[in-house]
Amino acid sequence: MRRIIEELIEKRKQQQVKLKKTLEELGHLIEAKGFFGRLPGKSKKKISESLLDFNRALNELITIQDKEWDAYSNNHSSMVFKSLEWKIEKLEAEYSNVKTLLANFITMEKSLERLIDSIDEKTIDGEKTGTLSQLQRIKEQLSPYQYSDFEQRFRGDENKVEEKLKKYLPIFFPSDHILDIGCGRGEFVRLLQEQGKQVEGIDISESMLRIAMEKGLPCSKSDALDYLRRQPGGSRGGIFSAQVIEHMEPDYLRDLVIEAFRVLHENSPIVLETVNPLSLFALSNIYFLDVTHRRPLHPEFMRYLLESTGFSDVNIIYSEALVEEQLEGISPENHLAREFNTNVDKLNKLLYASPVYAVTGIKKQG
Repeated sequence: MRRIIEELIEKRKQQQVKLKKTLEELGHLIEAKGFFGRLPGKSKKKISESLLDFNRALNELITIQDKEWDAYSNNHSSMVFKSLEWKIEKLEAEYSNVKTLLANFITMEKSLERLIDSIDEKTIDGEKTGTLSQLQRIKEQLSPYQYSDFEQRFRGDENKVEEKLKKYLPIFFPSDHILDIGCGRGEFVRLLQEQGKQVEGIDISESMLRIAMEKGLPCSKSDALDYLRRQPGGSRGGIFSAQVIEHMEPDYLRDLVIEAFRVLHENSPIVLETVNPLSLFALSNIYFLDVTHRRPLHPEFMRYLLESTGFSDVNIIYSEALVEEQLEGISPENHLAREFNTNVDKLNKLLYASPVYAVTGIKKQG
């Protein structure tokens, strides 16, 4: 490829010399003979021939330059594709290693489970040694549902999650002492800290919490309902939870909302975000992707749950609809456009509505 490029460059240089010479000859003729109208026939013919040579030389130069740039482009593209091919091969190898590692984790988890079932907790002087509980904690860490890369892969990286959660910050503007239930990697905890808020996050995923604590965020491991039941009434100025309540059984969720109402002090907000089951795309591509989800939660059910618990000003906040995935209508000039596009709009609303919603409420006085 390099040799071809060098040959093309040399040809271009030769054409440039030829073009320059033709232009010089043309210039001398015009200068010596004056205007075209006063030239004898032979001079006019010579000028005409020079102009034709100039035109041919110019066209050849352009053609060779095009070939030269094509060669550069092809060479660059070859290098790019070669680099991509190498990176893809490397990623495939790494992905294969990850799959092997995950398979080994699952094998280890099953082995630990059998070991735990076969162990009788030993006691020394009447006290348990704690070996069994230690093994159970190790098993939890090996569980595939604790892998932080699952959320990283399917929910998005931390920066993208933070951008999506920023829309909730104004709700907590007058609040302080806020609790984030299911804080995960601590995206919303960090956003609230940047606003000068006192905030605490809780989660049951040790792998998620490890990421949050490595960043120095005030997050700890705790079951949400157990944590709320330990808190004094009116001790929190706000409660937030994103992509958590769909993991809860109905009775657990109801008890959690009741305890949240008790724990919040007056005029404090609650925000509970979840997958929107009214979007079939979100239901099939987001909700069912995670096997730990219990059941989808209808927005109107969540409105009823908060209102029946005592919350006021209950609202549903929908995320932006899925635009790129939507079906396209036909040109308005078509006589069938109105009816067809109306049906397309209905179908888009059913298939590609907002993938996420949040129910919000306020605990008011009295």
